[in-house]
Amino acid sequence: MREQPAEAQARAASALADAARAVGLRLTRRGARELSYRPRVRFPFLLMLWHTLNGERMTVTFEPDSAGGTRVKISGAAARGRHALAADPEHWSDALGASAAAER
Repeated sequence: MREQPAEAQARAASALADAARAVGLRLTRRGARELSYRPRVRFPFLLMLWHTLNGERMTVTFEPDSAGGTRVKISGAAARGRHALAADPEHWSDALGASAAAER
């Protein structure tokens, strides 16, 4: 992203809301250069507990880039049925308005 990490994090918190909801997650914590997502609260609560115990979560970190912008790293785990969508870099880069750079 072109912004500095603090600005990028603030913009990403709202920009990723719909993308995260599509894979069953919601923003639960904003830390220093980090956003944490966990399963959405829903009924029945036993189902929500299953998703939480299954390790479904996402962490978005923001690091300064050498070009003056911000490098965004998204990591985590999603439900099996939503894994293809969660693993698609374009799903996240479109929401952020950023370019997807695959690390290999």
